[in-house]
Amino acid sequence: MSPIDLTEAKSWLDAIPGGQLGLEADEQWQQFASLSAPVVTVYGAYDTGKSSLLRRLIVDSGVEVPDWLTISARHETFEVNEVRAVGCLLRDTPGFVTGAEDARADMNTQLANTAVELTDVAVVTVTPQLATAEFPALQALVRRDWVPGSLWFVISRFDEAGVDPESDEDGYRDLAQRKTDELRRALELDDAVPVFVVSQDFAQMAGSERNPDPQLWDEFRGWDGIAELRDALTNLGSRDGSSLRASSAQRFWRKSVANSLDGLQAEVGKYLSHENFSDEGLRLRQSWVAQLDALQSSADADLRGKISETIGQAVDDQRDSDGIQKSLNATIDFWYGLQERNVEKLLRNVDDTIALEQQRPSWKKLEELADSIRIEAGRSTSVKETTEVISPAVKRVSDALLKALTDYEKLSTMKKPVKTSASSAMKVSKRVATATAVVPLIVEMSSMAEQLFRSRASAAERDRQRRALDAELDRIGERATAMALTELEPLVDAARHSILDATAERVELRDGLGKLVGELRALVTSGEALLRISGAGRLAE
Repeated sequence: MSPIDLTEAKSWLDAIPGGQLGLEADEQWQQFASLSAPVVTVYGAYDTGKSSLLRRLIVDSGVEVPDWLTISARHETFEVNEVRAVGCLLRDTPGFVTGAEDARADMNTQLANTAVELTDVAVVTVTPQLATAEFPALQALVRRDWVPGSLWFVISRFDEAGVDPESDEDGYRDLAQRKTDELRRALELDDAVPVFVVSQDFAQMAGSERNPDPQLWDEFRGWDGIAELRDALTNLGSRDGSSLRASSAQRFWRKSVANSLDGLQAEVGKYLSHENFSDEGLRLRQSWVAQLDALQSSADADLRGKISETIGQAVDDQRDSDGIQKSLNATIDFWYGLQERNVEKLLRNVDDTIALEQQRPSWKKLEELADSIRIEAGRSTSVKETTEVISPAVKRVSDALLKALTDYEKLSTMKKPVKTSASSAMKVSKRVATATAVVPLIVEMSSMAEQLFRSRASAAERDRQRRALDAELDRIGERATAMALTELEPLVDAARHSILDATAERVELRDGLGKLVGELRALVTSGEALLRISGAGRLAE
């Protein structure tokens, strides 16, 4: 397998928006790299004898067993701990749980997996029963790029396998060989992976005692397998470990990229769904605004036509001033009522559509995202926040991307929208005020028309006066139309704002979502390329 470029791996992680994943990974690596002794991490499922194995190795090395090391039938190990013995830094890890459902088991599994991702040598413990439920997790572990000598297996507590080594040592050894062969076949282990078979505490002679006398096990040392394991560890601690440490760097950075890539691929689908839903909201908004604009344009043309028609009819009928005023008042009142109904119909359509849209799961998810952004934006930026390294890569990536979207949206002052109906904009209707506003112009038009009717001029002069009146009435009619439309504007503006408010939360995220999705897609592509170049291509977009 070709080595991954460590600098490129860090740069790629740092390019993930909203966080400093590359810096965090580098700090974690530098802390590990500063350790002079080879790091040996004991890894295995719950109750596979990890702690009792460590106790035996520590006691036989003449080192005091630390307080954190507890031996019992209960689940006692809840964190990663370290002790120096046999020339190595030995790490005890919580037992992983396949298909963990409770929070404690899930956290223990995360702790164990994180520890084994950053080690020189992994020592995997299994019981003589070789529980098949654990095999998927172990097969995934084996498939990582372990160099020869960096992955070991221990079949632990073999005195519980069913053959008494004190009365049938040959049968015990035969069974140990068969179990070793079975394990190699099941996990497809090559010959470079050593398998040790041990009985670290025969018949539980030491029980739960923290620092038993090592002489307790003297009569079992000829067959209990501990000497071979201890010698291998001692040899590991006495030789140059630079090749193992270089291999650790490759595994760590490749796994960091791969884990983050998993997180990005999970997130890009989520944010793409948000972006598509936001795009739908924008199209709805644009459609409703376009309908409102069309209503306003139609209202303008309709009013001009109606006023012109009413004035012309009144003049032709030679109505008196009161009659003309009544006709014009009725025309404007009818026109405004029609616009009210049209606008209200549109806003009720907005309300009905929004009510249906809010039933969609996508709406709820987008609301939750917007709430998360407000919470994120409301956090104090004066205190540096760090992401716990132990948190799964997917969560670290998710947290980073939420921070990025918050920065893109600049929503730190955005308040949660008040739930009001779009049709509430009808409260600003000025139907009565509109008729009142144009009364002076109506009176002026009526007076001019009545003067023409009473005129006793010659026919030619009356024709000239009629043409002049028509022109003047047209000008006054334009003014009346403009005034009426001005009175309509507050209703149209309120309706427009209602449409914008009804779609605000859904649409306002669109630009930030589009930018984020674009960056995520580019990162997924470059991350896949980085792993392929290093011989670890495995994911498809």
